[in-house]
Amino acid sequence: MAELLPVAVRRQLWTLFFDRDDVQLPMMVPLEGIPERPSRSAVLAWGRALEAVVAEFEVAWVSFVIERPGGAEPNDSDRAWCESLSTLDSSPGLVVRSVLGCTDVGVRPWVVAPAAPASAASASIAGVSSRADQGGLSRDIGGGARRERIQSSPRRLALAEVLPLR
Repeated sequence: MAELLPVAVRRQLWTLFFDRDDVQLPMMVPLEGIPERPSRSAVLAWGRALEAVVAEFEVAWVSFVIERPGGAEPNDSDRAWCESLSTLDSSPGLVVRSVLGCTDVGVRPWVVAPAAPASAASASIAGVSSRADQGGLSRDIGGGARRERIQSSPRRLALAEVLPLR
């Protein structure tokens, strides 16, 4: 994540999209100039817009990054945003896996939800397992004696390579 957003420059909200293999899709959406306190109606409208993106691009889950200059610890404004964005997880088809903070000292998790069991089940059916300890996705080769690193597309970056979410 540090390669994408090394430190905060301005106050904004980033939305990152991931496939069922926990691989980041090649799109990020920044919303500049977010207010100190989230508007419930604006967050719900953003959630409805995200539902359309999720359906169109087969997004399995999203992660939000709240970028703002200042110290690393979440303040009252950050906590309000985290709470508001986390409620979008109850939107149809929208899974919010994490809310991260990008500050003067870099990116760190502020809210991390557990991995969805459906994602893990579909991955193991395909013979693929998400392995944060290995730094990404891998599969067993030769009866489990060896693991091979896989990537669904050279243009996609597994978030687990730069920031473990689990």
